[in-house]
Amino acid sequence: MRRPKLKKASKRMSCHKRYKIQKKVREHNRKLHKEAKKRGHKKPKKDLGVPNTAPFKEEVLREAEQRKQRREELKQKQKLDRQKEQEKKRKHEANKKDVSEVKHHEKKSATQQKAKSDQQVDKNSKKSFCRELKKVIEASDVVLEVLDARDPLGSRCPQVEQLVSQSDGEKKLFLILNKIDLVPKENVEKWLIFLNNELPTVAFKSAMQLKDKTVQERKRTKKQSAYIELSRASLCFGSECLLKLLREDSVAKDKALQVGVVGFPNVGKSSIINSLKEMRACNVGPVKALTKSIQAVHIDKHIKMLDSPCIVAAPCCSPVALALRSSHTDVAAINLVDSVDAILKHCSKQQIMLNYNIPDYRNTLEFLTLLAQKRGMLKKGGLADTEGAAKLLLYDWTGAKVSYYSRPPAAWTLSPHLSNDVVAAVQQSFNFQELEEDNKSTLKANKYPNQASSIVFQSPGFTDGIIDDQLPEKEMEQESMEASEAEEELTEGADEGDEIESDIDDMEKESDRTASGEITSEELNANRGNLPAGKQLSLDKTGDLDDAYDFNTDYM
Repeated sequence: MRRPKLKKASKRMSCHKRYKIQKKVREHNRKLHKEAKKRGHKKPKKDLGVPNTAPFKEEVLREAEQRKQRREELKQKQKLDRQKEQEKKRKHEANKKDVSEVKHHEKKSATQQKAKSDQQVDKNSKKSFCRELKKVIEASDVVLEVLDARDPLGSRCPQVEQLVSQSDGEKKLFLILNKIDLVPKENVEKWLIFLNNELPTVAFKSAMQLKDKTVQERKRTKKQSAYIELSRASLCFGSECLLKLLREDSVAKDKALQVGVVGFPNVGKSSIINSLKEMRACNVGPVKALTKSIQAVHIDKHIKMLDSPCIVAAPCCSPVALALRSSHTDVAAINLVDSVDAILKHCSKQQIMLNYNIPDYRNTLEFLTLLAQKRGMLKKGGLADTEGAAKLLLYDWTGAKVSYYSRPPAAWTLSPHLSNDVVAAVQQSFNFQELEEDNKSTLKANKYPNQASSIVFQSPGFTDGIIDDQLPEKEMEQESMEASEAEEELTEGADEGDEIESDIDDMEKESDRTASGEITSEELNANRGNLPAGKQLSLDKTGDLDDAYDFNTDYM
């Protein structure tokens, strides 16, 4: 029901009241008039001046005029003096303000310079990642290099292993073969045998869902009767073996260990720490480079884990390594279609079609179009979102959704970044028989995918990383120069397309030979060095051919 409007108060009044008010006003005015009469109106007296009959009238007037002038001059002088004093005060105050402003400006500039120096190394930048990684390696007694079981060779960084091995035996290096649940069991066993020839390798499977700190605090504070339980879809395997090795090393050194965890993006560094802690102490997720700074987690009284940012992949690596091992800061610079193309070239076409349930395709763009239509990723007008499909595929391959595996080389050869003395010292100081037994018990307890449903992947070999924080800028400048040279070569003519295709075939043959162990990484780098820089980068710049058309010219 609508509320009725309230009526305003009426201004009408009774005649009795109005007449009474008028009477009071008249009496008041009469009273004021009487008082003014008693006081009388005192008008200012008019100056009559000097009478004409007065003697020396002219002299008296002249003296009066002079006095009047002196009085005015004195007033003017006093006014000027006051103005001067005020100007002096203003100048003094202005000087004080200028001095204080200068001091404030100096302090502000100093603080701004400090802030700029701190902000120059952004948390998301490559320099920051390199510095934090170097700090972790220097501060740790044991370094755990986490490898992806689907591509162990591609997730190894020779620069990190070389830096740890050059510490005169003070630091130990262990390899952690993570994500073994995504690889067939036979392939994991072969990789363990291959990697144990050089460094101790522990098979590991991280727990995906763990209890959070906030949930435990809530249970303690509120003391609810209801039991809060988080779904633990998967258990951790290999933690007992790893903790046993670390505790033995702690007892041998008779001190608390600082264990640094290093590796490329999305290999599971933070997940391993959470699994050992049995709690979600570090942030984990499918996003690349989620950890941006050092984070210390105490496992027990004798073991302290140091979580580090990811290793930055060098720009000189292969397109497959850059697609799978680069951080999220490089994703915008890399062409997504070229990254997906590089991944598809290292896999079997039939297995890709079966895994994504997609019909036959001719090229990468058609594959991304079919995948976007299959997943319902459409833009305005029903166009397929190929960029979104490319990002989805990269998330699947860097995450834990796609089960693919790479075969170890047929014959074992010593890695070029490790010396025989280092490997011999590790073999003598470590008991590999107990490690093999612990790994076998870990492999028995875990479940594995079927080999027929997994995708065979051709590993590109070792992935070079950047350790020194001054290297990225030089390499990025060199890369931009090579890219400009490649663009100039692409605009010269279409005859170079055949040469590029032959170079692609040669690179694919070399990748096949590296996967089978017929060619070493040194020979591969030597062969790549013989090619011109433009042809090496022209694989990622094929889409720039359309830019050669000049729309300002009328072609008839």
